[in-house]
Amino acid sequence: MSTETNYTPGHSVHFIQARKALEGSGQWRAVTVIEIGEGVVTLQLSGSVAIYECRDTTRLRELFSTGRIPLNQNGESLAILAPHHVLIIPCADEDKTFPRQAPINTLVSYLEEGAALWSPTTDGAWHLFSIAFNVK
Repeated sequence: MSTETNYTPGHSVHFIQARKALEGSGQWRAVTVIEIGEGVVTLQLSGSVAIYECRDTTRLRELFSTGRIPLNQNGESLAILAPHHVLIIPCADEDKTFPRQAPINTLVSYLEEGAALWSPTTDGAWHLFSIAFNVK
């Protein structure tokens, strides 16, 4: 069995994929995370609901449990659907507030296996998750 990191959508974010997603802020769409299951995440976008595969749901659930994700204008946790199958979750550092105009830094930090995890910004980070639309 291969020990190489899987960069297909829904698995790990490749550093080039991360850079392109962060650079593509003009194509970002605000979404609401409805539910985080085992290996799947349910998102609401413009009134429609869709299920996406995501192999990093444990980290996603832990991030939401911090209570440090900024709220959108509807009082819901902010999440961003970015190009290249990337879900971006902004999260403030402990005892900080995520800035409204947080700068986007295309540098990313990595897991040991080479997958892009997050990009630092003022008082927080843009956390990156690979997702794949689930047509089932």
